Amino acid sequence: MTIKRTYSLIAIAALLICFAVIFFNRHSSQEKQVFIYAEPFHTEYGWGYNILADGKVHIKQQYMPAVPGKRGFKSEADALMVGKLVVKKITSNQQPTITMRELDSLGVYRDSTAH
Repeated sequence: MTIKRTYSLIAIAALLICFAVIFFNRHSSQEKQVFIYAEPFHTEYGWGYNILADGKVHIKQQYMPAVPGKRGFKSEADALMVGKLVVKKITSNQQPTITMRELDSLGVYRDSTAH
């Protein structure tokens, strides 16, 4: 084998190694997509919701947030509507907190102090 051919093989091997490193780094640095969703459930207070990420419960809300006491949602639809708002906040990189005004604007809870 000639010196020129040896250098050519070394250069080709080095290029292949570089391509492999770039390829595997690109795939390992991509963020994993997480499926986040709300799921209503019946409680002793009425209705609540869970926020799940890839099938695992991360938030369990048994009653209406921001409302004094332990008052459940009146319906499954109300619990799901608020749960979906929490999911929207999480996926928008916001804090998953719910205010009384938000509950009022959704028609879930009437806050007598909100105008």
